[in-house]
Amino acid sequence: MAPLGTKAAPAPTAPPRPAHVEFLGLPFSLLSQADVVRHTVESLGARYRYVVTPNAYHVVAAHDDPARLLPIYRNAWLSLCDSRIVRGLARLERHKLPLVTGSDLVPALLAALSGGDRPDRPTRILVVGPSRDAMRALCAAYPALTFEVLPAPSGLAQRADLRLAIARACLQRDWDVALLCVGAPAQELIAHELGELGRKTGVALCVGASIDFLTGVRSRAPRWLQNLSLEWAYRLAQEPGRLWRRYLVQSPKILRIFMTARLSRGD
Repeated sequence: MAPLGTKAAPAPTAPPRPAHVEFLGLPFSLLSQADVVRHTVESLGARYRYVVTPNAYHVVAAHDDPARLLPIYRNAWLSLCDSRIVRGLARLERHKLPLVTGSDLVPALLAALSGGDRPDRPTRILVVGPSRDAMRALCAAYPALTFEVLPAPSGLAQRADLRLAIARACLQRDWDVALLCVGAPAQELIAHELGELGRKTGVALCVGASIDFLTGVRSRAPRWLQNLSLEWAYRLAQEPGRLWRRYLVQSPKILRIFMTARLSRGD
C-alpha cells in the first residue's frame, strides 16, 4: 500500500498484440524477425507477457493435448513460426508466415538490447535451463547486459511440481527478459504459469536450444541444410537417442493434421 498522501505507481499495461493468423489451430505472427526484436525492445517494462515459437513438433503436441496446450499458444503475446515445414504447409493455404526461429531471434535480440539506450541500468536477462558455465560465455559476448543463469532439472515435461518450482524461482528474480530454454512443452507451461503466479513485468521467450547454439554447446546445421528444410536431420544425426522419436514419429503427424483440416473443409 502506498503511504498516505502519495499515489501508488500505476500498474504497467500490456503491449497490444500484433497481428496473427490461425493455422492448424494455432496463431502465428505476421511480424518479421526485425519487427519482433523492435516490438520486444520497445515494450521493456510493460506488463508481463510471453513469446512461443511453435514448430511441427509443437503443433502435433498441441493437437495431442489440446485442453492443456492450445490455450497456452493462443494466449501468447507472440506466436512465431519456427519451422520451414510449417511455413511450407501454410503457403498451401495462402498464408505467408515469416520464419522467426528461436535460434536466430535470440542473438538478434541480445545484440539489439546491447545497443539500447538505457542509462539507468543494463538490461537484465534471466536464462533458464543451461548450466552456469553458460553465463561466462554470455557475459563475454554481451558485456553491456546483465545475465543470471538458472539451471533446471530434467523431467520438467512430466513433473508439474518441478515446473512450478522453476516458475516460482523465476518469479522471485529481477529481470527484463527471460529466455526459457528447457524444451517443449515445459517452457511454454512455465511461461504461462509465471502469469498465473502474478508476474508483473518482463517478457519470457520460449526458445529451446538457442543458448546452446549461441554458446557453442551444440552446433547448428549449415545454412544450405537449413534452406532445404533439413535442419531436423542434422540435429537427429547429432542426438539420435534423444531426438529420433520427435523427428521420426511425432513431427510427421503434422501432415495428417494438415490433410484432416483440408478434408474437413472439402478441399
